Amino acid sequence: LSGDEQLDPAIRTPLEHAIRGWAFEPGRIGGEAAPTETTLTLDVSFTAADGGNYAAHIDDARVGGTLDVKAGKTVPPRMPRDAVRVGLVARVVVKADYDAEGRIVAVEPQPDQGLNSLPSLERATVNAVKHWSVVPERVGGHGVASSIMVPICFMVTQGLHAPDFDCTWTPPGSHARVDNGGAFALAPATKLRSDVIGHAL
Repeated sequence: LSGDEQLDPAIRTPLEHAIRGWAFEPGRIGGEAAPTETTLTLDVSFTAADGGNYAAHIDDARVGGTLDVKAGKTVPPRMPRDAVRVGLVARVVVKADYDAEGRIVAVEPQPDQGLNSLPSLERATVNAVKHWSVVPERVGGHGVASSIMVPICFMVTQGLHAPDFDCTWTPPGSHARVDNGGAFALAPATKLRSDVIGHAL
């Protein structure tokens, strides 16, 4: 179990303790369960509790491949010239297919998931994301090819107050809130069997 080393130990310790008690279904090879490595992404909200403490609430929990966020691995899209106008706010969502090594092999815009999108913004997003890479799930020691959805936000204010715009994207049928440049795995090899969404730690 490894994760965000910068997470406050007061949060990380009880969170890790809870996760160790959750049940997961591993990936399979030839119908047989095999050792599996996956990325677990949690959306957690915190509320004040007695004694100056706080309570953690699991808003969403999901598994699967995720973007490789090492320096230089996810260079953002360039803003197209025709899209540069004061007050522009837009979201583009793309589906990215990747191979067993995590190389992006295809990127396709999902116009029905976008917001105020333009063809030029979609092209810029595709051109950027196709150079990104993914940390794939590994089943039986082998990477698993799959797909992710990625939302990208564009905003132009030119010194003006930034408009009130929530860029987070919620996939249909999901509780997830995927931030700008985040990833939502499609058809992960691993499954989280424990009922944790909506529950407190």
